[in-house]
Amino acid sequence: MMIRPARADDVQTVVSLLRRACATVAERFGLTQDNCPKSPAFYTEERVKADLDRGVQYYFLEEDDQVCGCVALEKARPDVGYLERLAVLPEHRSKGFGSTLVRHVLAQARSMGLERVGIAIIAEDEPLSEWYRRFGFVPTGTRKFDHLPFVVAFMEKELREPSGRDAPNRIVSAEEEP
Repeated sequence: MMIRPARADDVQTVVSLLRRACATVAERFGLTQDNCPKSPAFYTEERVKADLDRGVQYYFLEEDDQVCGCVALEKARPDVGYLERLAVLPEHRSKGFGSTLVRHVLAQARSMGLERVGIAIIAEDEPLSEWYRRFGFVPTGTRKFDHLPFVVAFMEKELREPSGRDAPNRIVSAEEEP
């Protein structure tokens, strides 16, 4: 298994992976091109190029020279990054790849000097929220946007090393992958 940064010539690979991996989420929550055109399940090359232009860094997880998943990190402010577009192809789920990608982004964020990493998820997706909590993410609020057919839940993780009672004591195993 290897994680590598996506390159400018990987745009179509990002699009293909996001569409395939996120199709299950779109189906589960009734997302369509009409009611949620910005969903990664309907991503376009133009959207990925716009991400790259604003400094979003995509990372691929590869196994046996095959791209199995991706994640993106956006530096939103000098001290805050966003973990975005975590996606693992259905046939590669429950192998710990999602956890590996999250840990990679958190390490990258620390190396960039970021103090916090935020995420936004579908509020109704309680299993995903619980999964992120095991990494130390905590809920910070919810918001209903007019252009989305669901409520967005925001979570954040402090990157300072916790100590004592605040230290997470739970490792996410491959069997617990969403």
